[in-house]
Parts: sequence; structure tokens; C-alpha cells
Amino acid sequence: MTGPTRLSITPGASRSRVHHTTGHLTVRTIDQNADGAQVGLIATRALLLSGDDVRIEVDVAPGAWLDIVEATGTVAYEGDAPSSWTIDADVGDGAVLTWAGMPFVVSDEIATHRSTHIRLHGTGKALMQEKLVLGRAGQTGGDLTTSLDARDDTGPLQVEHLDLARQARHMPGVFGNLRSMDTVTALGWTPEPFGEPDAGSTGPGETYFPLDRSGAVLRWMGIGRFRDELCDPTFAAWREEARPDHRRQRAAQRHEAEPGRGEDGYGPAEAITASVAGPDRRARRSVAPSA
Repeated sequence: MTGPTRLSITPGASRSRVHHTTGHLTVRTIDQNADGAQVGLIATRALLLSGDDVRIEVDVAPGAWLDIVEATGTVAYEGDAPSSWTIDADVGDGAVLTWAGMPFVVSDEIATHRSTHIRLHGTGKALMQEKLVLGRAGQTGGDLTTSLDARDDTGPLQVEHLDLARQARHMPGVFGNLRSMDTVTALGWTPEPFGEPDAGSTGPGETYFPLDRSGAVLRWMGIGRFRDELCDPTFAAWREEARPDHRRQRAAQRHEAEPGRGEDGYGPAEAITASVAGPDRRARRSVAPSA
């Protein structure tokens, strides 16, 4: 039996400390600074086979940031034994976890369950994206259930269970003939919707709703594969919004340590601008939903 994939990150003096244990997935560091890192998750074998129980345990220390990128999508293959995919994340005070999920495809003749457990402490934040596809090409897809249990120091933030098994999803008002669902969930703060699409303008359904206390959910549903121009740019915008405190802090530290032009070639004002832009310098852009 394969054990869980474990990943933890702690801020350091000059570089953050990333520790991981390989399970069904292994971790590769993509980018890193003193406060945190961007890492990729790579499967060590074909996933998900019948009977697989994939578990990913994440611990983001207070004050750290962690950006997780899935290298490829995941297919839950046919089989007699159910499969499962479980995420268990702990986010410390002042920490930020962002996770860009790739499509999770449910083949015919399989029952699979995805569950996510998130615990926020203090001013911790989490941003998760989950893409679900029922069936590979020419298929209708097997039985899928998903659950999310997100809590902070006060209590529940978002608790949800979705039954998308074949019998349940064809009941009136559930899922019908739709095959795709993309969900972006922000926890620990309540971002505004990115753009204001008219109902049904990017697919059969899009919904934005703020949570009762601290958080927001954007959900898109469609007939085919992902064609929405809503969830991906929303995730990118909310990810930039989730981390400004870290970037301002690093910029201020650089400004104090380098009153003149530093080794990177920037003067004080330029250093602050470069630090705030972040390592990927990804421009924020408004993407209007397609009509």
C-alpha cells in the first residue's frame, strides 16, 4: 500500500524550506524565495487505477506561501474497486495556500470520491480550483462524489457534499446532460467576482456566491470540456490578490537592505516594483466572458 504524499513549507532566512515525502505523487520545486515556493505535483505511476487511495497532506507554516500546480490531469480508470483522491491541508496564521487543479476525468464503470479538508489558522488564506469531467471521449462517466470541509479557528467556512453518481445527477435540477464543472473557492477573505457575466453567457450555468463569513465560490458548468473564459482568469486574479502582503513585506525588506542599487541591478524604487510583480511577472488582465 502506497503511503500519502506529504508536503510542508517553512519560511527561512534566505530561502524557504520545502520538505516532502513521495507517495502516489512526488514534488518538484519550480520557484522559491525566502517566504515560500511554487511546486509541481507529478504522478509516480498511472492514476487513478481501480482501488487507488491517493492522499496528499499539506502543511503551510505561519507566514509562508505555497503555490501548487498539478503537472497533468488525472483519469479515474474503470474497475471493480472504488478509487479516491483526498487532500488534507493545514494553513498557518498569515500563510497562503493556492492550488491550481487540472481536470479530473471520471471514466465509465468506476466509482470515485474526491474529498478536501482545509484548516485555516489566524489570518491564513486558501484558494483552490477543482475541474471535474464526467467521462472520457464518447463516455458518459461513472459515479462521482465530492466533498469539501473547510474550517478556521472559529468553525466551518464551507461544508459541501456533491453526489454526481449516475442516478443522482440525472434527477431534475441536478446535472442533467452536463459533463464539466469548474469551481474556484477562496477561503479566509472574500474577493469580488472577476467580471460580471450574464447568466448562461459562458456556459449553461455560472454562479458566484460569497460565503457567510470569510470566503467566496465561483462555479461554472458546461456540456463539453472546459471552454469557459471565467474560472481560469478568476483564479489567476484571486491568486494575485491573496499574496500582496507577502510581496509588500519582501519589497520593504529589500528596500531597507539595499538603499542603493543592488546585485539584481535595480535601484530602490525598481526593486520594489520587481518584487511586487513576483517571479512570474504575470500581468493581470480583464477577460470578458464570451457571449
